[in-house]
Amino acid sequence: MELYVLDKKLDIAGVLSRYEAIIWKDILDRPGKFEAEFLFTLKNMRILKRTNILYKTDEMQAGIINYRHIKLNRDGRVVIRIKGGMASSYLNRRIIWSKTMLSGSSEEIMRQLVKENVVDPVNPKRRMPKIRLGELCGIENHIEKQVTYDNLQETLTEISAEAGLGYRLRLDLKERLFYFEVIKGKDRTIETRKRCIFSRSFNNVETQEYFEDDSNYKNVCLVCGKGEDEDRTIVEVGDAEGVDRYEMSYSAAFLGQEGQTEETYLMQLAQKGSEKLKEFYLVQSFESKIRQGRMQGCELGDIVTCSDDEWEIRMDVQVKQIEKHLSKDEQKVYLTFGDSRPMLTDLIRASIR
Repeated sequence: MELYVLDKKLDIAGVLSRYEAIIWKDILDRPGKFEAEFLFTLKNMRILKRTNILYKTDEMQAGIINYRHIKLNRDGRVVIRIKGGMASSYLNRRIIWSKTMLSGSSEEIMRQLVKENVVDPVNPKRRMPKIRLGELCGIENHIEKQVTYDNLQETLTEISAEAGLGYRLRLDLKERLFYFEVIKGKDRTIETRKRCIFSRSFNNVETQEYFEDDSNYKNVCLVCGKGEDEDRTIVEVGDAEGVDRYEMSYSAAFLGQEGQTEETYLMQLAQKGSEKLKEFYLVQSFESKIRQGRMQGCELGDIVTCSDDEWEIRMDVQVKQIEKHLSKDEQKVYLTFGDSRPMLTDLIRASIR
């Protein structure tokens, strides 16, 4: 692994030969995060600055520096600590500028939104010149969606979370470009030929925690569209019954029907309901520290098997987060299998949107 610092034009500002610690966290359906600490030198101070980019050559994405802290410790050492988001956080800087009707696969729709608001917008001031569309990965579902003035990155997260996908801005340093790509993981469960199993029985898990939580869970959404009282358009999403039915309502009156068929409008309401339910999910997840060298080629978005015979738990579940802790002496890898416990900010955002 080599560490480069790049400027906004993706030109190399410097190469870092030493670091004290790095935490690198990739998240499937939203921008990941990183933080790193370096000893103070004039060179490091000049290149490790806000808006510059930290690039680890063994990673797909680079990190955008948005925080810097210089500190004199009690032992007399001066350190520089930086934090930021992965390159896909650039997409959070754009909104969807106009009312947009979308029809196609989740991947096609995500690419259309990035093209119209980042790669080739009508207003050239909104263009990010270092971002291009990457290759299609071939998603075959179909959705109908309507968006107006929403944040671009949050909309991409809604679409990808509902479809079990991810996205990233992959850095091609040779071409000095970022490529927007949708991530579709591989099926590597126990029944497949290239199976990937994480278990104490296989001696590839060092520590682990398992979580179940339905305190924020909903599985049926009554989506309320245009109209009032008995004339209001209503769509029900979800079909659970009895005590296993957790209901919520959601007002989507902001979605207009003008220029659309009734069928398309109802599909848009249903899509909004499906996306909303994804924000009120049932937590069932493993958070595991993986033994060194025992990743088995597992990648973000892959569906793998997690099991613990003693706990009588076995799950076929998606790898949602990969977090790497690097120091001068060791490397630790933590995987999150399934949807992790929501942060307070996530709960607040879900309740007000």
